[in-house]
Amino acid sequence: MSQKKKPDQPPPLAADAVDIPVLFRAGPGGRTKGEWRRHDLAAWQHTGFPDADGWYLPTTTWREILKAAVDVGRDLSPWLDRPHYAAREIRARIAPMDTYLDLHDGPKLHPGNSGRRLTSNVVLQEGTESSARGAFSYRLGMTMAEWACRSLMGLGQTWHIEDKWPLGITDPAHHTKPVKGQKNPRPDLWGRHEGEDRHWLIEAKGGDIRPDRLDRGWEQLKGGCTVVHPHDLDHRLVLCGTGLLRHATSRNDLFVTIRHAHHPGEQTGSSGTAPSTSPASPGPRSTEDDLDEDESGVRLLDVARSQMLLFLSLRAVWIASSSRLRLVPVARNRAERRRASGLLTLTEDDEATRHRRDALRERPGGPSDEQAREVGLEAFLTARMPGTEIYLGMSRRLYAACETLYWADRDIAARTPGLRAEDLGGAEPHEGEIDRRVTAARREYRERQEDARPRLQRQVRDAFIEADDQPWTSRVGENPEFTVSPGTLESTTPETYLAVDAAEILHRRH
Repeated sequence: MSQKKKPDQPPPLAADAVDIPVLFRAGPGGRTKGEWRRHDLAAWQHTGFPDADGWYLPTTTWREILKAAVDVGRDLSPWLDRPHYAAREIRARIAPMDTYLDLHDGPKLHPGNSGRRLTSNVVLQEGTESSARGAFSYRLGMTMAEWACRSLMGLGQTWHIEDKWPLGITDPAHHTKPVKGQKNPRPDLWGRHEGEDRHWLIEAKGGDIRPDRLDRGWEQLKGGCTVVHPHDLDHRLVLCGTGLLRHATSRNDLFVTIRHAHHPGEQTGSSGTAPSTSPASPGPRSTEDDLDEDESGVRLLDVARSQMLLFLSLRAVWIASSSRLRLVPVARNRAERRRASGLLTLTEDDEATRHRRDALRERPGGPSDEQAREVGLEAFLTARMPGTEIYLGMSRRLYAACETLYWADRDIAARTPGLRAEDLGGAEPHEGEIDRRVTAARREYRERQEDARPRLQRQVRDAFIEADDQPWTSRVGENPEFTVSPGTLESTTPETYLAVDAAEILHRRH
C-alpha cells in the first residue's frame, strides 16, 4: 500500500533566527500597546507591502539585524584621516543592541517561525538612566527601520536626509534658522524601491513608542512631503516604530509598527493609503546585485560610498595589526549564492560555498588564495571588529573600488577649507559659528563630490574590474591568514561578509 504524501519539511532554522511581530497600518493613529501578544499574527510571505494591513510574524536572523545596524550610516568625511574612528562607530552601533537586548521563547505560530523573540534585559530595566535609554532608543529605532525597509520589504540603499535628498532636491529650509515658534520637521531617511518604482521617505522611532511620539514622527514625514511635492515626486511615507518597554519579561516582545501612505507626486499633496498595486519585486534586492553589468559605474560609486564605513574599519585593523586580518573563501559566482530572504545569504544554506570549500580542503598543501580561485572560490578580506562580536569583510574588487574612492575623497576634503575641526583655527568660536562654518564646508565638499562624480565613476569602475585578478598582497602587503572554516555563523552579500559567534547568540537568554 502506498504511503500518503507528506508535505515538504521547512528548511532547518538558522541558529540565530528570531520572530518579530510587525504591524502594518495605513496612515497615523490607532493603538498598538499590548497587541503584539496576539496569537493571530499572519505568516509573512511578501517582499514589499502586504496586500492587507494587520499583524504579521516574519522570521529573520540576528545577522540581518546586525547588518542593518552597520549599514544605516552617516556622512563619513570626518573620518577620512582617522579610520580607527570608523571601527569605533561600528562598535557604537552594535554595543547598544548587544547590551540591552535578550532572547526568550515565544509562540511558534507558523512553519518556519523560530519560536524565539527579542526583548529587553535586566540591564535596561535596572541599570540605565533616562539619557542612556534615549540613546539606545535612537539606535534601536534606526536599526530596525533599516531592517524593516530593506531586509523585510526590499527597499534599496538608504540615505540620511541630512546628507542629501532624492534626485538632488534642495530643501528650502536647509542652512536657514527656523522662525521663532515655527519648526521645519524632516524625516530621517530616504531610499528607492525598485519593485514599486518609487521613493520612500522614512522616519524611525524606538523604545516606548507612545502615540504622541508616533504622531511627531508622522509630522516629520509630512515635513518631508513639503520639500518633494513641488518636484512631483511619486513617494511613500513610512513611519517605522520599534516598540520595546523597559520591563524584562517574556510578555515584552520587541515589535515593529509600520504606518504608511502613498503620495502620487502631485503638487497638491493629495495622498492615498492603499497598498501599492505596482508589481512586486521577486525578492529583496541588494544594491550590490548586478554590479558586473554596471558599465557606467553609477551604481558602483553609490555602493562604494555606502560601504566606506566598512572599508575604513578594515583599514584601521590593518594599520593597528595586520595579523588580525583573515581571508575567508566564499563562492566566486555571486549568482550561486542565492538568498532565501533578506539581504544576506546565510553560509550554512550556501551549497556552492560549502562544496567548494570541501574541494579546497582536499587539495595538497595548505589552502591559499590561488588554490581557492582554482576551485571557484573568492577570498574575502575579513576581521573581527574591535570591541564587538561580529566579523566583517568585503571582496577584493569592492575593496579596490572603496580604496580608489577613499583617496579621491581625501583629496577633495583637503581642498575644502573648514571641513575638519583642525581647519577652524584661531580663537574659540561660538557654537553657532561652528555650525555655520561646518555646514558651509560640508555643502562645498558635497558640491565638489558631485562635480567629480563622472570622473569618480570611471575610476572606481576601472579599479573594480582590474582588482578581479590581483592578489591581496597588492592591497594589504603580506597575505593574511587563510581560514577555510571560521567556526562562526557566516553570511554574505554579493560583495560583503558578516559573521557572528554562535555562542554569543545562544547565550543571549533569560
